[in-house]
Amino acid sequence: MRSLLFLCSMLALSCGGGSTSAVQNRTFYDWTVATAGAQAAQAFEQRYPRLDLDAAGQSPEFLGYTVLLGGVHVSRPKTWMLRDGNNSPGQAFVRYVSPSAYSFALYERPESPSELWLDVMKRFENDTRASGAKILGKRIPTSGALGQGRAYTIERSVEAPKRPLISRSREVLLRGEHRIILAQIVYEGDALDSVDAELLRVMSTLEIL
Repeated sequence: MRSLLFLCSMLALSCGGGSTSAVQNRTFYDWTVATAGAQAAQAFEQRYPRLDLDAAGQSPEFLGYTVLLGGVHVSRPKTWMLRDGNNSPGQAFVRYVSPSAYSFALYERPESPSELWLDVMKRFENDTRASGAKILGKRIPTSGALGQGRAYTIERSVEAPKRPLISRSREVLLRGEHRIILAQIVYEGDALDSVDAELLRVMSTLEIL
């Protein structure tokens, strides 16, 4: 329960619905690549109905899926569109875009769960800094349905036609019995408080197998 309350407060602090300009920004949200169709999507996600949830009030309908080569179960809003993915062992990922102007991704990290957790975190932090990003907050304890985690706040400068775009993300390293993954929520602006409930559902149902 403490981890769920933390996630809720973390999202509320970081995250107002995305602006219309964010959705129209093709550098940040390239909607054209999110139209590969159901057949292509099946290569990266398979239905997992146990995590389905009907729409209720302002909460959207959620569908359960298995992703990352069978390594992760997740319950995601039906309105999300699969942007792209990769099934290379050790480098698998799926990326989604939301009509609420944010993106969500799950990346398999090339780490072993048998390694020291501190070493795993240090490598992730070094990789992040090497890419030119800033770590604004780090190593905040959290968890999914299966697996412990550490949350980070990251800021990046993204090239755009008129001027660099500053994007912010919540990135959570999650450690399961057999793998380590990174959950990444990228948004433009100051907050995502209008969708914190749906993101809490996604994060709290992640099962790292």
